[in-house]
Amino acid sequence: MRAPGKLLFLFSEVFATGGLQRFNRTLLAASEQLHAQCDVYSLNDADTPSTAPNIRVTGFNQSKPKFARAALRAASCGDYAAVIIGHVNFLELAAAALRCRLYGRPISLLITHGIDVWSGVSGMRRLAMRRVDRILCVSHYTRAMIERQAPELPPDRFIVFPNALHASWTAPQPQAQAQAQAQAQAQAQVEHPGPQRRRRLILPQRFLLSVARLSRFDRAKGVISVIEALPMIEDATTHYVIAGDGDDRPFLEQVAARLEVSNRVHFLGSVTDQELYSLYLGCQAFVLPSGQEGFGIVFLEAMYFGAPVIAAAEKGAVDVVQHERTGLLVPFGDIVKLKATIDRALADGALRDRLRTQARAGVTGAGPFTFGSFVDRWSKVLPPYLTGDAGMAPCNK
Repeated sequence: MRAPGKLLFLFSEVFATGGLQRFNRTLLAASEQLHAQCDVYSLNDADTPSTAPNIRVTGFNQSKPKFARAALRAASCGDYAAVIIGHVNFLELAAAALRCRLYGRPISLLITHGIDVWSGVSGMRRLAMRRVDRILCVSHYTRAMIERQAPELPPDRFIVFPNALHASWTAPQPQAQAQAQAQAQAQAQVEHPGPQRRRRLILPQRFLLSVARLSRFDRAKGVISVIEALPMIEDATTHYVIAGDGDDRPFLEQVAARLEVSNRVHFLGSVTDQELYSLYLGCQAFVLPSGQEGFGIVFLEAMYFGAPVIAAAEKGAVDVVQHERTGLLVPFGDIVKLKATIDRALADGALRDRLRTQARAGVTGAGPFTFGSFVDRWSKVLPPYLTGDAGMAPCNK
């Protein structure tokens, strides 16, 4: 029997914080579970060794020329059964490398996430997309947007491949649960690292939570909508906590000041995973009415830790949040509807309990967004390349 073929991953980043990075880490963990031999080239990471014996990570510290040269050499000459293109920005590079091979080429898989492929699939990129063997889309919306721009692509080339919670997120739950119970006795207290020391931020018992990168290019995340809805919420004791940081924070602080709710809006900046667990467990609801989610891993995180979810009925979020079942959906940008939905969630304990129970079923056990289900989906894409039964695909030069 032939030895299993290796996999080559071309990633933008693995070890930083963010939904894309979490997806990449989950994909590598699934590959490790399947005993695949993996070479990972990561553009933005430093050269960080992997703790898994069958996964080798090479970081290029944001050097595009070095990354491009190494990726071209590996994809065109390396003995790989499959090349996984982790970002559409690497598509043309990988396609060119695969066409340069002097012998049969490996299977090529393109992973598509969100806004990066919702427009701009034309010219050389569109041509390169025709040459990949499979296109994995994290949501039905992402698939639909690619098909709209490249209708010549056959339907069987697409695989809707949603994200999932990595198993590492389930282990700390008992500790986080104990912390949340202690917080509920009086006021929530979250340790937050300052520039030179750790300061303690006192949070109210009742608060809404958002987790988002506060970039001026990401205003469609909907954080501003929650701030605008806050003065109208019937329960004036409800505060709003935002975990995450970015260059748009001063603008959002100005919005809160203009609406005279600065004393009820708390910007935590970056938080650790352990702090995030406690925030999910302590909030009355997780609210992110975003209009630009390719998927929304934060929704799954909130569901796992029991936070009722309020999201916008937009794009990839509707693959994760089912209205009135696993969360509540509102029209994107509709402040009045958002306010009414928050009021309803805050006032109806039975509703919150029902949403918690049904949402958590999707991220535990045999739910579709568990790590086990993710591994199963990945195994159905990879078996021929792992066993070597398929060998190398014919060269399509």
